[in-house]
Amino acid sequence: MATNWGSLLQDKQQLEELARQAVDRALAEGVLLRTSQEPTSSEVVSYAPFTLFPSLVPSALLEQAYAVQMDFNLLVDAVSQNAAFLEQTLSSTIKQDDFTARLFDIHKQVLK
Repeated sequence: MATNWGSLLQDKQQLEELARQAVDRALAEGVLLRTSQEPTSSEVVSYAPFTLFPSLVPSALLEQAYAVQMDFNLLVDAVSQNAAFLEQTLSSTIKQDDFTARLFDIHKQVLK
C-alpha cells in the first residue's frame, strides 16, 4: 500500500508536531547519544539522528545489498574473531575514543 506523504509535507504545523512526537518517542525508547558539549556525561544526552519518513531505495541497489550480505556477515565474523588484527587496526581509535576503548575491553573480556 503506497502512502501519499504529499499532503502531510504541505502542512508545516502537522509536520512539526509529528517531528516533536518522534523525538519524544526516540528519547523515551532510549535512542540516545551523549552530546559533544558533555561527552562524558550520561545526564546530558540528545536523541540519535533518525529519519521521519521512509526513504526510497532503488530495487537494483537493494538486490545488490542482499547479494553481498552473506559475504559481508562472514567478513565481520572473521574480523571479530581476530583479536590481534582488531587491536592493531583500532589502536589509534582506542587511544582517542573512550567508547571504542570500552567496547574493545568488553571484546577482550569475552574472548577470555
